[in-house]
Amino acid sequence: MFRNQYDQDVLTWSPQGRLHQVEYAMEAVKQGGAAIGCKNDEFVVLATLKRAASELSSSQKKLFRIDENVGIAISGLTADGTAAVKALRNDCISHKFTFESQVEIARLAGRVADKSQISTQRAGARPSGVGMLIAGVDEQGSHLFQTCPSGNLYEHVAAAIGARSQASKTYLERNVDKLGALSLNQLVKLALRALREASTDPLTDKTCSVAVVGSKDTPFRILSAEELTSALEGLDEQE
Repeated sequence: MFRNQYDQDVLTWSPQGRLHQVEYAMEAVKQGGAAIGCKNDEFVVLATLKRAASELSSSQKKLFRIDENVGIAISGLTADGTAAVKALRNDCISHKFTFESQVEIARLAGRVADKSQISTQRAGARPSGVGMLIAGVDEQGSHLFQTCPSGNLYEHVAAAIGARSQASKTYLERNVDKLGALSLNQLVKLALRALREASTDPLTDKTCSVAVVGSKDTPFRILSAEELTSALEGLDEQE
């Protein structure tokens, strides 16, 4: 992508019918750390790669708990992602206070997509440079949604975003028929195997993180270092 006369603001269409600033924002997501999501009827698992600016710094957080039944993984600009997390948490609190129930996952994901879309047609605001995988469970079952800076919203059985995510998508496509019969531990291992496809270095508890949420007394939580190490030890076993 190169600078041209049609990327000075988000409102200017190119002769090819493209909004270059929106495409640049989506490129930021493609260059972010890989994030994987997969689900079956009972559980949803998110897995992300951790990145550190240098060997002297800590890694940036890519997994966030929004409420007891929902959380997200992000790829792209982390600052944009943390701002979106605050807005999502406020939406959940407001819904609970008004309706005395947890918000539906599809409605929450729709709000994220709507806010992203507004930024693509208003001067004075740039598109958000973050993509999300929203994992949650409600009365309708388990859900995995993907949002992107363009405002598009997709529901998936399995998804991968971020740098080198195509290799992870290929692995998930090969194993998508197995998802329905997997237990939570097996689903975690499958997500880690898919994440490994997008990584140039071996996975350790320092280079990746995993979160789970389910319908059977399994609120959204990020796995501890001990749980993650245990899951990583069995990755090379026969699938």
